[in-house]
Amino acid sequence: MTAWLWMPAFLPLAITLINVLAWRRPRPGARPTGLVSALVPARNEAENIDECLAALLTTDVDEVLVLDDASTDDTAARVEAWAARDARVRLLRGQGPPPGWFGKAAACEALRRAARGEWLLFVDADVRVEPDVLRRLGPATVDLVTAVPRQEAIGPVERLVIPLLHLTYCSWLLLPTVRRSRNPAVLAANGQLIFARRDALAQLDGFAPVRAAVVDDMALVKAARRAGLAVDFLDGTELARCRMYRDGPAVIDGFSKNLYPGIGGTPFALAVVLVLYVSTLLLPWLAAPWSPYAWLGIAANLMQRTLLAVRFRHDVRDVPLHPLSIGLFVYIALRSAWWSWRGKGSWRGRPVAA
Repeated sequence: MTAWLWMPAFLPLAITLINVLAWRRPRPGARPTGLVSALVPARNEAENIDECLAALLTTDVDEVLVLDDASTDDTAARVEAWAARDARVRLLRGQGPPPGWFGKAAACEALRRAARGEWLLFVDADVRVEPDVLRRLGPATVDLVTAVPRQEAIGPVERLVIPLLHLTYCSWLLLPTVRRSRNPAVLAANGQLIFARRDALAQLDGFAPVRAAVVDDMALVKAARRAGLAVDFLDGTELARCRMYRDGPAVIDGFSKNLYPGIGGTPFALAVVLVLYVSTLLLPWLAAPWSPYAWLGIAANLMQRTLLAVRFRHDVRDVPLHPLSIGLFVYIALRSAWWSWRGKGSWRGRPVAA
């Protein structure tokens, strides 16, 4: 009668095993035909923008546009220095989002309108693309593709939290079905790297449908799916790398901004997610002192995390810290809900509301 202590842990393990084997990691092929514009929304990204642009300029993109979104640091000056050295780089100056828009969606829309390319590659300023990124994306492209770059985690909180990104993607959805399905519910997305046909985004009226979405990447692919566009979701380990946050507080705040809206933004959705994570990924560890059967669940958790660490280049030494990671996830989920309910959240000096 103790099966409930360990059997649930084998469900995310089984789904992860399928995803590790079947989630598509695109191989080099032909570059997309036509002009390609690389588009970078940037607000207070002085510590990131140089490396981002240096990486983009190793590719064969035709232009690189950076929108300085009313930064208070020297982001714009750094972009201007790059523009003086390479004619492909151009700086756009933003004045902040218009009423009813969130900052990133507004910046991406301004970039879309200014771009000349038939293909649009949106990258966050903390992303460093690989030189062959276009040749890898070209053969895989449908109308709109998002991909998960290799996630770099250096500080202790980063190492506890950042690998949960892949854990979440791989535990609950068979990722190869994203490309084949036409169901708006069978979707996953990552806004760090988006590659789209210009005319496909035009069909959606650009980013207007997601103007007020906190989690704009999921909102965008849902809008694309509803419009009948073909979308895909790729393992981008070989496409790019990204260090999302530079310290512990930024990690906690960044995930607090996105988590509750990303799971649906309702108390019911929050309860479902917490029950899933606790019952499958934490309960065996809590029950181990009282039940030897719980160690079967612990073994399943450790196998799952090891598979993910090997496939996505996480530090295998962090695998035994799994229960601390899940405990921190529960805290962030509750904090994210509190932010949304109270309207207290902010990001880069701007308020965030669900």
